Amino acid sequence: MWIFGYGSLMLDGWEAAYGCIDRKWAELPGYRRSFNKKSIESRGTWEVPGLTLNLVRAAGHGCRGIAFAFEDDKRAPEILLDLQKREACKPRALAVQLEDGRAVSAKVFIYEGRNLIDDSMPLVDKARMVTKAAGIRGSDFDYVGYVRGIERSWL
Repeated sequence: MWIFGYGSLMLDGWEAAYGCIDRKWAELPGYRRSFNKKSIESRGTWEVPGLTLNLVRAAGHGCRGIAFAFEDDKRAPEILLDLQKREACKPRALAVQLEDGRAVSAKVFIYEGRNLIDDSMPLVDKARMVTKAAGIRGSDFDYVGYVRGIERSWL
């Protein structure tokens, strides 16, 4: 089983607890990152929601991330259930291109629920959300800085 990470799943070490057997840079074609998902637990609250990454369809684009490999054994349901809780959505199987040229089917978490923010929200309003919010996993400001630092390191 492959799982594609495109934000904090890429580098916060979650995979070690589940016996990850391989990790490779990968690209998910036809999608791009977007800070369009309100966080009401991990990086914010109902009263002061945070802003977290999600994926949106984008023709001609590709999202670079990390694909994590796990044995296809009895732990797969546990892994997916834990990530489903963390990501607040169920995964879907999508084709990703691994750095070694192989195409594999990976579980990808793309949120489509009621906590979406329209991409047209002004940047200043998004910035206000980020600077004020904090949740059980820490401040939204730290989260945004963390994932933006990851993106800059790829250029």
